[in-house]
Amino acid sequence: MRAPFGIELVYLLAGPLIWSAHYLFIYAVNALRCARSPALLSGMWLGFSGAAWMIVMSSLLALIAMGWVVVRQYRRKASAGEPAFHARLTTMLCLLSAMAVVWQTLPVFMVSACGNT
Repeated sequence: MRAPFGIELVYLLAGPLIWSAHYLFIYAVNALRCARSPALLSGMWLGFSGAAWMIVMSSLLALIAMGWVVVRQYRRKASAGEPAFHARLTTMLCLLSAMAVVWQTLPVFMVSACGNT
């Protein structure tokens, strides 16, 4: 039995949706850090600010979520006895989104927040 179209669409777009939620989150964290500088975001720990740690942790969470989606999609397709085309497509979209998440996280280690030195 085939899965409903909506479920297939959610699995196919899960990677880009996770990436966009991650992007929105890190944008908001940096905006709060630069505009208001709350103690939680501006405190230093191991040479990085609280905002940097939040961004790194959200990146790890996003990558784990993408991995879970890929594994779940392959298991769904295998148990239904369907071709793995959608599972492979989901994998490719999640890999592309994972590269975007890593690319967005790299500036945390290279550039100081808000142009501060």
